[in-house]
Amino acid sequence: MEIPLTTPALLFPAIAILMLGYVNRYLGTANVIRTFKKDYDSGYAHTDVVRQLKILRKRIELSRIMLTAGVIALITACASMFLILQELQGLGKTSFGISILAMIVSLFISLYETFLSNKSLFIEVDDIFRQEKTK
Repeated sequence: MEIPLTTPALLFPAIAILMLGYVNRYLGTANVIRTFKKDYDSGYAHTDVVRQLKILRKRIELSRIMLTAGVIALITACASMFLILQELQGLGKTSFGISILAMIVSLFISLYETFLSNKSLFIEVDDIFRQEKTK
């Protein structure tokens, strides 16, 4: 089976949208960390701050890995198109397969990062419930 040149090109919009989402999540996490730092410097104490900061640190690392996998997906999709253009179908297919795998890896990491984000939010929600019970 031959892959036409346009097939790897179909990944470009998907990868671009994913990368935009990953960058936005990274920036959101970075803003939360900066807010924690500002609050810490001003003397405000967040609930279970050490646990939340550990989660945030892990999320930042996962964002780096997600973005790296996304870049690999984009580079290998480009390489696939180039190889198909050079009539190297076998290498083009392999490169296209790597691109798809990198995209899948980034999606699974993104899913895990979302679970961590929820975990951090539940810490805040549980604190609100705890405060409401004491009123």
